[in-house]
Amino acid sequence: MVVDVPVSILLEKLQKLLDEERLVFPGLRNRVTCATNELSKILIFLEAENTSNNDFKPKLLHTIYSAKDTTESFVLTTAQRRQKGIFRIIRTPLKLFPIPPWRQLQFSCEMKKFVNRLKDVSDEISKMTLQPIAQVSAIGGGHNRLYDQEQNFVLVGREDDEKELVARLFDENENSLRVISLVSEEPLGKTALVRNVYNRLDIRQHFQCRAWLHVHKDFTYKDMLLIILKQIPICVLKDVELMSEKELCAMLFKILMEVRFLIVLDDVCTVDVWLMLAYPFADAANGSRVILTTHSSSIQLHADPWSFPLNLMPLTDDGSWSLFLKKVGRSENSSDNTDINSFRERILRVCHGLPSAIVLLGGVLSRMDSSEWSEVINLAHFDAGESPLLKFVALSYQKLPSVLKPCFLYLVLFPKGYEIPTRRLFRLWLAEGFVQVSPNDSDVHKEDMPKKYLEELACRNMIEIARRKSDGTPKTCRMPCYLYDVFLPKAEEIGFLHVHHSKSDYCTSADSLEFNVRRLADQFGTKSTSEYHVEHLCSYISFDTQKQDTSNREIGMLLMTIIKRGVFVLLKVLDLEGVYKPLLPDNLGVLQNLRYIGLRWTGLDSCPASIGDLPSLETLDLKYTNITTLPSPIWKIKSLRHVFMKEVSILKPSKESSTNLHTLMGLLIGSKDPKIYGLDRCTSLRKLGLTCNSISAEKTAECISQLDNLQTLRLRSRDPFGQPLDLELSPMKDHQSLSNLHLFGVIKDHDIGNLPKNLKILKLSMSKLENDPMLVLGELPHLNTLRLFAGSYVGSEMACLDGHFPKLRVLKLWKLEKLEQWTVETGSMSQLVELEIRGCEELKRTNGLEQLPALKELILTNMLEDFVADFRRRLNRDVLVTNKWEFEALQVSFVL
Repeated sequence: MVVDVPVSILLEKLQKLLDEERLVFPGLRNRVTCATNELSKILIFLEAENTSNNDFKPKLLHTIYSAKDTTESFVLTTAQRRQKGIFRIIRTPLKLFPIPPWRQLQFSCEMKKFVNRLKDVSDEISKMTLQPIAQVSAIGGGHNRLYDQEQNFVLVGREDDEKELVARLFDENENSLRVISLVSEEPLGKTALVRNVYNRLDIRQHFQCRAWLHVHKDFTYKDMLLIILKQIPICVLKDVELMSEKELCAMLFKILMEVRFLIVLDDVCTVDVWLMLAYPFADAANGSRVILTTHSSSIQLHADPWSFPLNLMPLTDDGSWSLFLKKVGRSENSSDNTDINSFRERILRVCHGLPSAIVLLGGVLSRMDSSEWSEVINLAHFDAGESPLLKFVALSYQKLPSVLKPCFLYLVLFPKGYEIPTRRLFRLWLAEGFVQVSPNDSDVHKEDMPKKYLEELACRNMIEIARRKSDGTPKTCRMPCYLYDVFLPKAEEIGFLHVHHSKSDYCTSADSLEFNVRRLADQFGTKSTSEYHVEHLCSYISFDTQKQDTSNREIGMLLMTIIKRGVFVLLKVLDLEGVYKPLLPDNLGVLQNLRYIGLRWTGLDSCPASIGDLPSLETLDLKYTNITTLPSPIWKIKSLRHVFMKEVSILKPSKESSTNLHTLMGLLIGSKDPKIYGLDRCTSLRKLGLTCNSISAEKTAECISQLDNLQTLRLRSRDPFGQPLDLELSPMKDHQSLSNLHLFGVIKDHDIGNLPKNLKILKLSMSKLENDPMLVLGELPHLNTLRLFAGSYVGSEMACLDGHFPKLRVLKLWKLEKLEQWTVETGSMSQLVELEIRGCEELKRTNGLEQLPALKELILTNMLEDFVADFRRRLNRDVLVTNKWEFEALQVSFVL
């Protein structure tokens, strides 16, 4: 089912090679063209998926991978020549210099062998009968639900189950700890239902502590305890990774004795796992609850024999049809459904009331015209003994556009149920070369394509949006667990990737895998450093976040093993995000093909100086490390697109900065003129984060005003001790593209009116404004999110006028210590959905807040109890007032 992915990747690579003007050796271009033609024919056959004969696939994959390695080495060799000798000295356009004839001759011979092997495979394929299939839909067609904030279709047909689950969580007649089990052998949406309830506002208010654990088969007991502990909002969790299981268990028990908690254990497979996990769950007779999802009713009996399970059943016909209509963007009462009502009985018959099958089929059909539905529905029929859900999974994958298939398969590198930050996923897709711009998207920048890919996968229910930012855009995502279980073994089977588990050590020898490892993920504290694992490795990702001395050494050993291979190192991705202080070799710069280095949250104090010698580097992520300086050569890498740092200075800055930079976050310039860094020439910048001081503030603002493509700016002005200094805003007044602005520093009251007019998100910290800023900020026509943090306003009164803040949806006021009165006139903030007030301890009076028509959630933290009580009384409508729990550091003491 997934063999087409390596074929499509190689095809795209060879097509790019045909654009290379320096291929002058006779016959080479013709052989590459012949190879692309053969690959195109094979790809059409593979995407049809209409034969059960798989005998040709191993031979095809070996041929494809061999050709891919040869092509990668050829491309890498030509790229390395650009960094050396006469090509570097005379700075003549490289296209004028042909690739060395001997290298082209060598590659041409390899292409000839490759084409002959491809033709052998094509001959085998030609003997198989091709059946006509419906055309694969393109990206972007049909109904789009990605940015729909009311994605409650997972509960369609489950309203009664939701009510029962919520009622049992709130049952005031049962204060003892109770386990509520959701049981079904089939995938009927247990996890989706629980997750929706878990995130409800009233649940978040009722339980002081919530934790979610997906019980992976490879987790140790210690792994599971750590995952739960890290979700508990206490102030001190220092070095818990170094504690023993017994210490962690005792700590968790003591903490849970002091709070009302809700813990979800998702996908518990055995009774032994439950018994192990249940030990630290303290029963303080305060209404705490555990929710357990499982396929086995016997586990429920051991978990809580006095509590009856919540048995999910397949959806009714009416529930199934309602869910399907929502998924394809149709209203149940709409007269527009006449063209699809004729499909109702056929769709219900093939879906069998399975929510996952319904949303997958709906995802496919939503991208197609209704005239094409019949042919697709016919493909969804299954024989006796077949799994209906697996049929829909295969159909959904088959109908994915080719460019999305490697992006989708790549998700299984991450642990099951893992929330993947979209900023991380997008950069990885780009580094792998999966992102393409089609002729139809010529007006779309390549950096924007991953967003479209995510949107398409989400609309097809091949990926879930886990969390969103305040402006509604996706922040994290994950692959649905039932898809993960299907596609991980398939991706490993074809050699696309390998996931190294602690309890399923599949890559201990060359005999255990048919194909070389090309993408490797080490999970749960395992490492793999054998030559066989790294010989053809192009991506390495580690998820070992435990603080152990062995972790950093093993990372260093792996990298040294890779480096020993010599000049043709194919490694593109090195993602160590969250790995504690990995040991990086000094000669890291020899990895000439490296495009992505992820060191976020590693705690590293420095990085090798040779990092500036990586000619292909596109993304460097050093955020949340202790690194304070970078070597100046990093500034000249022409391929560099994205740099994430935390107040890092560049040694010996040069004006020869990369004009291709799109993201530069966390640069410390102090009192220096930003033009010293060539920032005024970085006209492609979209995101910029700078720390300056009052001396350079005006020149910094002038430089920013010249960056016409800038969309996000985080600007800090402070002294060496972190105290705020003056900011200058007037040069940025007429900036048109700036929409997201975070400012730390003193702003003069007359200068607040110089903010750019197209802002959508604004955060102010330590601005020390004395006059009410709301009178000016309220006139920003597009403002969606406003955060006024500590010291931003030092006055005592604040007012929001009628008609102001027409598009504001999120407002946060934190630690405005002198604020006493706040008035909101009728007609102001008419779209406000979420309001958070934290630590405004002098705020005693508010007028008009109770009349905000769209308000759904009010979060109050460290506010006077009288203020909270008065607000609850005056609201008198369905608005959730959450008095957010603030835990003091629990001094856990116990005797072992």
